[in-house]
Formats: sequence, C-alpha cells, structure tokens
Amino acid sequence: MNQSRRVFIPVIIIVLASVLLVIYSFYTAPNPAESHTGVHPPNGPRTGIGHKQEKNGFDFTLLGNAAIACAAMSYWWFLFKKKLTSPSKPLKKIGKRIYSLHTYTGWAALVLIIIHGGYYLITDLHNSKLLTGIAAFLLLLALAIYGWLYRRVRNKFMRTSHFILSHAWLLILFFHAGGFFIFMAVATLILWGVVRMIDSSAKKNSVV
Repeated sequence: MNQSRRVFIPVIIIVLASVLLVIYSFYTAPNPAESHTGVHPPNGPRTGIGHKQEKNGFDFTLLGNAAIACAAMSYWWFLFKKKLTSPSKPLKKIGKRIYSLHTYTGWAALVLIIIHGGYYLITDLHNSKLLTGIAAFLLLLALAIYGWLYRRVRNKFMRTSHFILSHAWLLILFFHAGGFFIFMAVATLILWGVVRMIDSSAKKNSVV
C-alpha cells in the first residue's frame, strides 16, 4: 500500500468502531414497552439526554447544542470554499472569514463536547445515548487531529480523510442529537440555497 494512503487505516478503524457503537446502542436501548410500564432494565433507568432535568439548574445539553452550532459553522467552509472565486464580493469576504474561523469553531466544538460528555459520563453512566455520544466524540476527535495534520501535511489523502470523518460524524450525530441537529441541518440547507442564489445573480450581472 502507498505510504500516503496509510492515513486511511485509522479513519476506517474509527468509522467502523463508531458504527458498531451505534448499532450496539440500539441493541441495548430500553424496550419502549418498559418505558410505558415504568419498568427499567436491571442496570438502571435510561432517560434521553435531551430530556433530562438537571439537578443543579444548568442543562448540559446546551453545551452539546452549542458544539453542534460550532461544528455547523466549521462545515459552512465546504459551502463557501468554491465561492471564493465568485463575482460577488460579499460572498468572497464571508468565505474568507469563515475559512479563518472554521478551525477555531471546530476546536471549540471539541472542547464543548468533552465537557458535555464528561458530565453525563459522571452523572448518568447508564444513559442509552452515551454510546452514540462516545461514537460521535471519537469521530470528532479524529476529525480535529486530521484537520491539524492537514495544515502541516497538505495532500489529497489527508484532505479526503478529513472529509470522510466530517460526514461520518454528521451521520452519527444525527442518531445522537436528533432535533437540534436536524434544525442546524435545515438552517445549513437554507443558507446554501441563499448563497447559490446570490452567486448566480452576481454571475448574471457580471456577464451583463
């Protein structure tokens, strides 16, 4: 195997491990019938993280949601990357700004996830969402590491690895976060539609 392509090996292992964690989380999830009868599995009640009432008055799901928002801002770089050559000056300016910020928002997402996940590991170890959370964390950690490496070793294999990890993370995050993830996904699609409209309009005006 080409030495440069070996960067895919950790990516494949991490993605497979994350997928297995998600599959196992479905296997160990409490039976819906048990939730209606109030009977919980022997290892304790498992309530959804998104609906958990915090005893100390602070809802740590907010940190998870903030992490998703930060990650969405990082992902927007993919939307604006090809618009850096757009005839629209505002799009080019915004694209450059997002590029300068997307690394920082990515690391911010990782820090927020560590705090968010660490809290639930300590206070709600039997929660069935922890497995999908761990899977999402592994992918995000790998994504951050590969992003850091790509800035030092710029080649197509490192870039492709970063791309694969980012989309694998989004898929796993859908199973873990649900509602707020869908909200940010819809917001991103709307943003992409607006960006394309502005770019298309600017191209038509430049031709005229």
